[in-house]
Amino acid sequence: MGWTTILAKARDGEILVKDKVYYDENCYVCSLEINTIRERGEQCGIEFVDISADSFNLEGDYDTEMVGEFEGKQTIGAETFRQLYYKMGFKRSVWFSRLPIIRQLLNGGYWVFAHWIRPNLPKKKNNDS
Repeated sequence: MGWTTILAKARDGEILVKDKVYYDENCYVCSLEINTIRERGEQCGIEFVDISADSFNLEGDYDTEMVGEFEGKQTIGAETFRQLYYKMGFKRSVWFSRLPIIRQLLNGGYWVFAHWIRPNLPKKKNNDS
């Protein structure tokens, strides 16, 4: 499967079900990751929602770990990345990331990043893009 694989449900060229990933554009690491994969993700029916935008008003803990909505179910942390990459066609990589020991290592690594490293990273100013 290649770059043109579309995993979203569509009718007459319009995407019916939008999966969502909530991310912080003011975080240098988060925005680098999302902006790198944005085009492919959007082609696969994933909407990227910037939680640092003035218009963002959902309640919940969107600041600590990455949150996603895939097929109506909420995901948090490393599982959001797994669902995101699965939807974009990286099924073998996601399968590998779910192996017992690998899963714990990746989940733990993400947790350390989200709770200890990311809060101490510098943030972009609101006028940076």
